[in-house]
Amino acid sequence: MRVTESVILFIYLIVMTLIGIYFYKRARQSESDYFTAGRSINTFVGSFAAFAAVASSSSLMGAVGGGVANGLPFFLTYAFGVIAIFPFAMFLIAGQIRRSGVKTVPDFFYQRYGKSVQIVSALVVVIGMTFYMIPQLTASGIIGSYVLGIDYTTAVIVLGLGFTLYAALGGMWAITYTDLLQGAIMLIGILLLAGFILVDHGGLSNLLNSALAASPTFGDVNLPWMSYFGLFIAFLWFGIVSPSVVMRNFASRDEKIARRSAMGATILYILLFLAGFVVTGAGAALDVIGSLENTDMVFVSVIEHYLPPILGGIMLAGIMAAIMSSADAMLLAISAGVAHDIYKKHINKNASERFVTGLGLMVMIVASVIGIIFAIHPPGIIAVMVGWVGGFLLSSFGFPLVLGIWWKRANKTGALVGMLSGAVTFLILVMTQVLPTNAEPIVAAPVSLLLTMIVSVMTEAPPKEIQDRVDFYHGMSEETH
Repeated sequence: MRVTESVILFIYLIVMTLIGIYFYKRARQSESDYFTAGRSINTFVGSFAAFAAVASSSSLMGAVGGGVANGLPFFLTYAFGVIAIFPFAMFLIAGQIRRSGVKTVPDFFYQRYGKSVQIVSALVVVIGMTFYMIPQLTASGIIGSYVLGIDYTTAVIVLGLGFTLYAALGGMWAITYTDLLQGAIMLIGILLLAGFILVDHGGLSNLLNSALAASPTFGDVNLPWMSYFGLFIAFLWFGIVSPSVVMRNFASRDEKIARRSAMGATILYILLFLAGFVVTGAGAALDVIGSLENTDMVFVSVIEHYLPPILGGIMLAGIMAAIMSSADAMLLAISAGVAHDIYKKHINKNASERFVTGLGLMVMIVASVIGIIFAIHPPGIIAVMVGWVGGFLLSSFGFPLVLGIWWKRANKTGALVGMLSGAVTFLILVMTQVLPTNAEPIVAAPVSLLLTMIVSVMTEAPPKEIQDRVDFYHGMSEETH
């Protein structure tokens, strides 16, 4: 057990839980408070919250471990895809979907296409976000076992239930303000780590020379081109297809704030990956990957080698911040998918808001338990698992969502066929492994796009009031419903 690091980690977890308890009463006041923080988040807080929602364990441990194991081109592909998330989302959906006035992504599908599309999209959200919990829980188990000196399984259970507690109690209020703190911790931590590394090696050039000397293939393209391209587009679309990220737009004060928050998050992510580039080089220079049971532990090895215990504890808290800030957003998306989009919309429309938020709380706990069970024996390394989630969500409802915002002719039948065909195609490709890892959306997403467009054109156009909503999303008319 590492005492200094454990104390820092323990204090950090206590602070997060206290924030959740503080916002408990406020969050339970209404569904709007619980799921969208009363639509009152400003640019500064929103920037850090959006950044923290995407900056998961994959952005730290996954990107660095994958970069050392698969070469620098893998890290750069990952980085460029993720940095482009927010500008891409800012143009395609950020302001428009905030203007729609909905609380969740399936809520938008209900408004734009109707009941059947909304139910399918809610199921996709619940499945995708539950699976997305697995890499976060995997990372928490790795960190917990390393710092606390307990076995991996116990660490997954303890820490998994720990970050579920504050998210379930405080809803979007707690999640947003913990994400502000968590985003700052992880960014400051990795910048400090990068600074120590550069000083130790005497500059970036010397660091890269050391990395190439220890690992001559570090700069080589070591994977099929389809893996790089598939990973890139999965992350490029992540801010559009990930409900945990899109829900940040709903919490913004207005559409302008939503766009500004996206731009602020982009700047924060650029800083993160510039520092991450340095950490990846240090990981290759250490040449320890062959001695590790899990390549995702490279990041922890770098921390241990370059930082003193106190700063190491802060950086490990930064990794936990990355894990928790994404996991809590996923839990809220799952909670909203079941409690609001399925139960309130279709099972009991007269359910009180307090009951719905209470049901959302229980759903978070159940989803966390399911994620913990699967994380005990994770199906892959962190970066690959996150790539699968992004690919699945893109292949299922990425294009029905964007076409719903930009194309008046997109209709319910087209969206439903596109959503189901893309999801099924993606799952078949993953199970049969006929394509390189993470290349599945290269095929599955175009299938969804083409069938959404073809079926929409071949079937009856949406009613005029539905088509008028597209103008409203872009600020060209008054709301018509």
